[in-house]
Amino acid sequence: MAQNRLNVMEARDPRLLWAQRITGMLKVLPHKHRGHSLTGRSTLDALPTACKAVKRHRGAAGLATQSIKMGAANVEENLLALRRELNSGTYQPIPLRRGYLPKGKGGFRPLGLPAVRCRVAQEVIRALLEPICEPTFQDSSPGLRRHRSGHTAMAQLVELHQHGYRGVVAADLQGFVDSIPHPLILGLGAREIADGNIVHLIQKLLQAGVMEEGEEKPTDKGTPQGGVVSPLWANIVLNHLDWRLEALGYRFVRYADDWVRHEARIVHGASAPTADQRAVSLSP
Repeated sequence: MAQNRLNVMEARDPRLLWAQRITGMLKVLPHKHRGHSLTGRSTLDALPTACKAVKRHRGAAGLATQSIKMGAANVEENLLALRRELNSGTYQPIPLRRGYLPKGKGGFRPLGLPAVRCRVAQEVIRALLEPICEPTFQDSSPGLRRHRSGHTAMAQLVELHQHGYRGVVAADLQGFVDSIPHPLILGLGAREIADGNIVHLIQKLLQAGVMEEGEEKPTDKGTPQGGVVSPLWANIVLNHLDWRLEALGYRFVRYADDWVRHEARIVHGASAPTADQRAVSLSP
């Protein structure tokens, strides 16, 4: 491994080098198990739980005029209909509503806001997938996970510093959530679960489309920021980056698509990926 390393001071463009090597690390690692028959778990009990979770987290409304109460007078009827659609594979998501969130350094972050019944459907998927995927995630990646926060990440950085890791490389994947290739999400999802109905449902949610200024536009890449299950999908993809970094012997902390790598000395390394591996790039 040492002979493949390149000192950062000798790199012509260190940021470009990192963009190439990190995207190359998204190569899928060997897998051991898959979850089966998840469709049957979207029972009548699971749907009210999902509905309560959506209500608890609130959030801006999507296109449908239905409130978060999903029509309090006939909520059970609505949930029964949604359950039938999810289990039979006939569920069709409503296009997302485009919204924008101001960014800290200027500009705006595009959001894709799902309708209430679509939020409930996404919450069902999240509740099914999270127990399968969560045990495979690295402790060094606390972002967008239950019972973890930015404070967890900061504590891990302090601990690495105390153990003598003084060299630091900080990086951010440019527009990662908006540009994740759908085949990558679906391929990694199919590695975790063997239920074709659920995989097909994930594809429908990813390709729901978005309404912006009265025009419906396709969503052919990325996972919508503002969606219930989007953080989980992003972590499923970046989990393979985490395991590649660990396999190469790096100590790091990742929070969503931002991470900090620590070493006793700052080095770059690994061979450049092939063109079809370059799915993401680093921010300037």
